[in-house]
Amino acid sequence: MTKQEFLNLNDEEKFKFLNSEAEAGKGLVQILEELSLTKEELGRIGFYRVGNKFMGKPMKGYGTTKRSGNEKTE
Repeated sequence: MTKQEFLNLNDEEKFKFLNSEAEAGKGLVQILEELSLTKEELGRIGFYRVGNKFMGKPMKGYGTTKRSGNEKTE
């Protein structure tokens, strides 16, 4: 599967694909190389790996709408 084909899948299909590859015995580096993705890119689209399973992040990307309390107010 190419990177673009992977990115065109919906989240559930991506999740199933990643976990099926892991269950087939492929390591994280091998899966990422085949998809031409980096670990950071995978995180940005909402996935991370724990042990031999891929998990979905509760929030995708970098941003959050919640205030941290560290904002400067003038």
